[in-house]
Amino acid sequence: MRVLIKAVVATVAAYTLLAGTLFAVMWLPPGQFAAIAARLPGPLLLRVLPFQQAWSIARAGSLAVGDAAPDFDLARHDKSGRVTLREHRGRPVVLIFGSYT
Repeated sequence: MRVLIKAVVATVAAYTLLAGTLFAVMWLPPGQFAAIAARLPGPLLLRVLPFQQAWSIARAGSLAVGDAAPDFDLARHDKSGRVTLREHRGRPVVLIFGSYT
């Protein structure tokens, strides 16, 4: 019975350590997270660990409804210059994220 209890405690401790480490890695910049996640087996991330819940918490951001959007600086699609949110303050702005390939 003691062996079974020790095995369960060790399993729970290992799972907690692995899930906590993954959660901490999720707070890294996207490039660093991707480099680490690429080395992990997919089933480990998606089926064994609470990946989606941790991702939602780690990448939630700090904006609340009604907060002003943070400024950005992006290249125009035709490469004719740059565009910032700051230059459109006071007017409606729609951002479309997607693939045009």
